[in-house]
Amino acid sequence: MRAELAELLSGAVTIVGIGNPMRGDDAFGPLLARRLAGRVGVIVIDAEDVPESFVCTVIAGSPEAVLFLDAVDLGEAPGAAALLGAGEVSSYMPSTHRMPLSMLMEIVQRETGARVAVLAVQPRHTELAMPPSPEVAASVASLAELLIDVLPPRRGTLCGPTGAKKAASC
Repeated sequence: MRAELAELLSGAVTIVGIGNPMRGDDAFGPLLARRLAGRVGVIVIDAEDVPESFVCTVIAGSPEAVLFLDAVDLGEAPGAAALLGAGEVSSYMPSTHRMPLSMLMEIVQRETGARVAVLAVQPRHTELAMPPSPEVAASVASLAELLIDVLPPRRGTLCGPTGAKKAASC
């Protein structure tokens, strides 16, 4: 996966964490986005469970690559990770988002010409008011280190509902 991520994440990169932080393992995207913010030299957006609200922000950044972070039912063991293209995403899930992730990916790709993928992790549970499972928490930690190693080390800006500040790029 390291080589695939390194190839995908070259040039201007935007990372978008997706999921509901109050629904157990669905918090994967926001948790990983928060770990990356300020540690990588790319735009990091914590879109929580409203990624469609950030499509214009992603497009305005003129990215060459966009990586969405989301919990996806891969049919694997909890915590298992996969890098999926837009065509692969729609076969894995009925989306829990208002707008399907595959549609968001298609819009971003069409409007920017960017390489678009989702870094997906298999959830154990997505019940309301539950913490992330140990398996997904471990995946957040290991994938954060992998992405920090692959991405440039400059400071990124966390955009979204939990962002500490609003930047011009948000």
